[in-house]
Amino acid sequence: MFENIGWIAEAKVRPNKLSEFQAVMEDIVAESETEAGTLNYQYYLSDDGDVLVYERFEDANAAHLHVSTWHKFADRWIQAAEPTRMVHLGNLPEDLKERHAALTPMQLLPFGGFAR
Repeated sequence: MFENIGWIAEAKVRPNKLSEFQAVMEDIVAESETEAGTLNYQYYLSDDGDVLVYERFEDANAAHLHVSTWHKFADRWIQAAEPTRMVHLGNLPEDLKERHAALTPMQLLPFGGFAR
């Protein structure tokens, strides 16, 4: 049904850390733009500092590449925002699920609809 895989990550910006979070977000977005197979890497922010990151990849190899990129920025990212939830979207292989195991992601499998 859907060939792509991805996830949603949620976080809360730590008090007085919005500028640091924005800086690390801009750095990781710039590097992620060069990744082959990263289709969507989009950040959303509420007035209260709630963050939602939507990530979609053409395949598991592209997702692994992106996770490796993210790890370069992980310490800065987590110092500025506390991860609160992760949802896996699609049929992620076990080795990719294991890379997010510390966040105990919810798994959602394709059910209906379409992708372009």
